[in-house]
Amino acid sequence: MNRNEFLKLSASVIAAFGMAGLGDRRAVAREAGVVELDESWLVKGLTAMVQANGWFDAHWGAAVISGYYLCKENEFDEATRAGILQQLQTVLEVRAEQFAALPAAKADEKRIPEVAAALRPAVEGGLRAHGHAVIYASLATKALHEVPHMATPKVINGLCDLSRQIARKKPERPKGVDGDGAYPDSQAMIEALFDSLARFKDLVGDPTIRRPNFTHMTTHTEALLTLDELGLTELARVGHLGHRAHIGAPVPDAVPNRDAQAARASLQSVMSGEFWTDESHLDQWRRMWAIGKNPNGYWIAAGHLFKVLYAYHRLIKRVEDEEKIRVCSTVLLERYINPSVQGG
Repeated sequence: MNRNEFLKLSASVIAAFGMAGLGDRRAVAREAGVVELDESWLVKGLTAMVQANGWFDAHWGAAVISGYYLCKENEFDEATRAGILQQLQTVLEVRAEQFAALPAAKADEKRIPEVAAALRPAVEGGLRAHGHAVIYASLATKALHEVPHMATPKVINGLCDLSRQIARKKPERPKGVDGDGAYPDSQAMIEALFDSLARFKDLVGDPTIRRPNFTHMTTHTEALLTLDELGLTELARVGHLGHRAHIGAPVPDAVPNRDAQAARASLQSVMSGEFWTDESHLDQWRRMWAIGKNPNGYWIAAGHLFKVLYAYHRLIKRVEDEEKIRVCSTVLLERYINPSVQGG
């Protein structure tokens, strides 16, 4: 993300979390009962993606789609599920204009493959924008197959335009990799991600060291896996070169440090009702983002927590080494447990 994109995102989050009455609306939503999990979330997510003000703003719609699949594809206890859905409802509230319903239009599901076709220029040659073109296109394509009535001209054209915006960026090639950088298959790509995350285990517990972008390494990996599963294997392989660049971030020098705060960063603790209803978390998440005072506001606001948990749950089903999963969970999720940890 360049400085202009960073400042733009900051302004949008500040504006969103400054909306009057958010606390009151949250209270009303709680009293109204459990938020339903149905395909309307996919409609809302696609709507927000194509009504984004630039590609970075599409995070909000992608978050809602991810949150829907996170709850649909996993067996969580009712408290956890309800907490996730309530936070998704908050996303709808703080970005109400972006989620406003689109005008009625005729759909043409034969146009759905255009979303993947537009993706290719954004993945050729290396890594752009932390893999966001792949992340958006894979989520959108998966969703459109479930709600084909959303394949309207505005939606298809808008999704394609997100990839076109990102395609204009200069790609980053991985160091020391010749040729197309393709993995033998998606399983090898997943194992490469977990091997990469495990390299950073000695950073856990020391918030003074800024982390690489673990979140998007993970969501990028899952997005390429989804393309493969959707039958777009050749396109997914084109994206492997950028994936290698993404996970190849160097490990900063660190003295092994294990503190009590770091030990709390586990998948079990995050996927609990206590995490999603903890008042200190709710306070951080609904306040405006501020790098010195409230760094977690940005992460929940732009939906990264929903996307990374959806992606990670998908990926760990393909990993047999439970100890590696434990280590990588701590590396990946420490950022969401401890607001002092930057990056990742």
